[in-house]
Parts: sequence; structure tokens; C-alpha cells
Amino acid sequence: MAVRRPKVARELIQKWQNEQTEVSMPLNIEVMELDLISLDSVARFADTWNARMAPLHVLINNAGIFTIGEPQRFTKDGYEEHMQVNHLAPALLAMLLLPSLIRGSPSRIINVNSVMHTIGFVDAEDMNLTSGKHKYRSWLGYSNSKLAQVKFSSIFHKRIPAEAGVHTVCASPGIVHTNVKVKPRSSRSTLFAASDPQVPEYCETLKSEDWPVCACINYDCNPMNASEEAHNLETSQLVWEKTLEMIGLPSDALEKLIEGEPVQCRYGQQKAE
Repeated sequence: MAVRRPKVARELIQKWQNEQTEVSMPLNIEVMELDLISLDSVARFADTWNARMAPLHVLINNAGIFTIGEPQRFTKDGYEEHMQVNHLAPALLAMLLLPSLIRGSPSRIINVNSVMHTIGFVDAEDMNLTSGKHKYRSWLGYSNSKLAQVKFSSIFHKRIPAEAGVHTVCASPGIVHTNVKVKPRSSRSTLFAASDPQVPEYCETLKSEDWPVCACINYDCNPMNASEEAHNLETSQLVWEKTLEMIGLPSDALEKLIEGEPVQCRYGQQKAE
């Protein structure tokens, strides 16, 4: 389990263990530090994991923020917070962990998305929403980041060869009531996307039919159709290219990683192999 605050996570795991009413095996959960607000942290985590040379069967990008009603903020990497935490950091993580995902094939990348992607738009030349074309609102930053995630995931889905055995899915948790800034998630659709044996078959069907969007799973665990804008392959390709630039990877990073070649990342000062 990769988390921003490992100490808190370990305390929570211990609490769960202590609350067990029956004698059971200890919870087999390893905690590692990963802070999506820092792309260096993402790259270092990926480097540490890949160094194990172990298979990775499922990557669930679950963390996300929605700073409702608050002014626009930027990370130390220079990116709008919603865009980095909800899209750029998970995209970098998935790319850098691709060697481990291939070792774990068949494997899955599950991106916890949102129905709010349907009201978003993404200008590849203004992903930070700083050009002044549109007045910043927190809901706009959030919805744009979620649409960017669907678009990037769709190009990832199209470009990775079927024989690699890595499937990309965007799962919507539905509406979750919360009064905090970090939005909690309903886990049903995420767990379904991560474990149901029909999901890889669905992904392969979409790939064979050259469908423009990756597999999207609704809160009720049924396939859902992404927004009309998500189907725009031209803008999705632009988002793909701009995202790779923003996360410090070369344009041919995916192809090199699939071939087992090293790729230099601008962040973390490490190589994915």
C-alpha cells in the first residue's frame, strides 16, 4: 500500500488487526511512501519497486483531491494541484511501473475516475488553467483532471500491444457524500475492475474493435460510455503527448519500456528498466 503518510497507515493497520474478533493471520500489508504532490516521490517509489524485479498484477490509482471552493494552487513541480494529483502523478506511476506490470502479465491498471469528467475539457496547451481563457474554479480543475486521465488512459490502451497483457480501466465510484477535501472512494466498482475475470476480455474486445476510449466501469460495475469529448482521438493524442512532456518522459517511453529498454525520467533521477 503506497501512501503519503506511512506512519498513519501503519497505525491504522495495527488498529484493524487489534479489532479482529477471532484469531486470524496477521494482515499482510506492506506500507511504502508515495506522495503524488511530488513527481520526484513518484519516480523514487517506482524505482524502489522495480528494483525488486517482482511481478505487479494490479495497480490501483485511487488517491485524488477535490479542493472544493478553494483558490487555485500549484505544486512545487509547477502544476495545478488537481491536474498533478489526479492525472499527472498516476500517469507517471503507471508508465514507470510498466516493466513490473509486464512481469505480472496479465495485469491491470485501474484508474479511479469520476462522472465529473463529462463536464470537463482539456486544452493541451493550457492544462494548468493559467492562460486566462477560462476562469478557474475548483470543480473545473477537478473535472478537467479526470477527463485528462480518461484521455491518457485511452491512448495508453490503444498503444500497448495486446501481447503485453496490460489492461487499462477507468472506474467510477459514483457519488460519495463527504465534507472533507480528500474525497473518499466507494470501492465496489474499483474492486470489480481489479478482479473480475471478464474485464480483460472486455478490454481486448475494445482493442480489437478499435474503440477510441479505454474500458470504463460505472459505479454499478457495468460498462459505461465516457463523454463525447473523451472519444475525440485527436485531442486525446495531444493530451498524451503533453502529459509525457510534463511528467518528464520521452515521447517513445512506452515503446522502449515494452521492449525492456531503459528510459530516462526527468524526475527522481532514475531509470526505469
